[in-house]
Amino acid sequence: MLGIVLAFLAGIQTPQDTATVDAPVYDIGAYGVSLPRPFDDWVFEPGVGPEATTVIFHPRGESLREQLWGALLLTSFRGEVPLRRIVEQRLETTWRPRLGRSFVLGEDDTLTIAGLPAMHTVVSGAIDHVALDVEEYTIARGGDLIVLQLRYPRGLPRDSIAAGYERVVAGLRIRGGGVSRPAATSLPVENVATARDMPDTPWQVTAYDALVRYDAPDARADFVVRMNLSNDGLLPEDSVAVWVWPALTMDSVRGDSLLAGVRASAGVWWVRLPAAAAPQDSTTLTIYYHGSGADPAVPSRLMRLAATGAFAAIDWLPRVQPALDSALQLVRASRPRLTLSFDVPDEWRALAPGRLTSDGASLGRRHMTWRSDQVTATVPAFALGPYRVVTRPEAGVAVSVWLTPADSPSTATIDSLAAGVRTAWVFCSRAFGRLPTSEVDVAATDVPRAQGFAGLLLLGHPASFGGIRDDTVVADAGLPSLGDLAHELARTWWGNSAAAAGPGSAWIVEAIPAWTALAIRGVEEGDSVRQRLVRDADSVWHSVARGRDLPLSRLPAWGPDVELLGAKGVAALEAARRAQGEALFRETLLTLAVEHRNSWITLDDVLTALGPGPAALLRSYFF
Repeated sequence: MLGIVLAFLAGIQTPQDTATVDAPVYDIGAYGVSLPRPFDDWVFEPGVGPEATTVIFHPRGESLREQLWGALLLTSFRGEVPLRRIVEQRLETTWRPRLGRSFVLGEDDTLTIAGLPAMHTVVSGAIDHVALDVEEYTIARGGDLIVLQLRYPRGLPRDSIAAGYERVVAGLRIRGGGVSRPAATSLPVENVATARDMPDTPWQVTAYDALVRYDAPDARADFVVRMNLSNDGLLPEDSVAVWVWPALTMDSVRGDSLLAGVRASAGVWWVRLPAAAAPQDSTTLTIYYHGSGADPAVPSRLMRLAATGAFAAIDWLPRVQPALDSALQLVRASRPRLTLSFDVPDEWRALAPGRLTSDGASLGRRHMTWRSDQVTATVPAFALGPYRVVTRPEAGVAVSVWLTPADSPSTATIDSLAAGVRTAWVFCSRAFGRLPTSEVDVAATDVPRAQGFAGLLLLGHPASFGGIRDDTVVADAGLPSLGDLAHELARTWWGNSAAAAGPGSAWIVEAIPAWTALAIRGVEEGDSVRQRLVRDADSVWHSVARGRDLPLSRLPAWGPDVELLGAKGVAALEAARRAQGEALFRETLLTLAVEHRNSWITLDDVLTALGPGPAALLRSYFF
């Protein structure tokens, strides 16, 4: 199926062997799609094949070799359309070879057309010695793929052509707009690892109330999560799609105190409500599930359970909205408050982002409650273990270090760790604005690398828990450097306080913290050190790319390209800093962080704040 899409239109040079249709609008009834022509003297030439339908529109009597034409492709997949993969493969296997050395990628954005996820790309080059720009809108409607292509020969006045093409885009009608929803009895999910293939439903979570009970003998954690939901759609809703990480085992679901009808499929559960919820109405669901350390399917990234050690759970809350759009970019979602209670053995402790509101023990069990404060963590996380807590009240911030019996750091090591946290916290507070909290928790866990959340750092712990290592020394597993601490602590501002969404969102949550780590090293060790680190990042960018230097807007915050995202992202920020000037650049970052606190930030917000000159330079790294 992808082969049909990849070959679509790039090599078409002559009209298809069908009669032309001279009409103001062409309707493709089988797909429920209609398309107006851009000008009165243009005609349609439809072509129907076994796998796809194509409609070319061009001036009457003109040859397609002049490259003045547009086209529409419609085809269907067995499952959900892999929108991002289609666009990437078309760029790499169709347009780059077709345009050769003249190939230039102008734009690569995500957007919504007729309520459907879509991508907009613009490529430039020459075909048969005709220089042109090619604009494509790639749209997914459930399992249907719709591609609209518009060609602009540069030898003709662009404005006159654009006026007609704008009528085409504005007049495109796709019936069944809005993401199609499967029946409650079947919800296929192709890639459950990121929950990106969930249906886009009108439900929003307004609050979570969760209880986590851990029993050490069985190395088992039981979760009870009560979700307050609001129907933000225009129609009554009688069911909810709920995603829970597939490595966790769903036990049951209750809605409004009544057992709901449930059907499971690869991590997504379709829950039938006792009664339909009208638009703007609220309802509640209570989800029961568990995870066990004896289950080899539980990945260490999500949870590491052991009878005697500490473990961490990341991204463990149920979702009713996809975390990613069809182009694998972070999406806006509600930012609900979270009240998280723990029931653990008496000698154990639990910690999470937010504020500890209660802590008590009775009958051999300890009960602790954490509540999300003024800064909400966009990715939920917590840690459990037989912890003891050591507090260091550094100037401007209180640092609590959570250690297990296996960790035996010296007093000097703890002091070094707390001082490193304070250095990073003070810098970020001055650079990005003070937050309504002055506490940072640092926990030794089984995570393979340091990870930061809202005021919470999860670190690894080797046999002897270490303090801050020198970045010039080969790192031992779990030992954080000042750069590690700064990078992960900066996520309190970038990715949590100011969450990111849309094209380029991965750059915001990865590259800005990486740049922050270099800036802190420069303040502490001198600007020559910072310049060296920037050159190192630039060198990493070019070495990692190896002829595959993708635009920043297309890189997700995971997988094999995450190193390229960080290194090239730092280079992009440095280019913007030099173009805007140090003082204005620092003021821009501060303004962005403060204005988007507890809200969402997009690449467009950053470009607007930088101004035309620096923004144009930064765009060259993205598209």
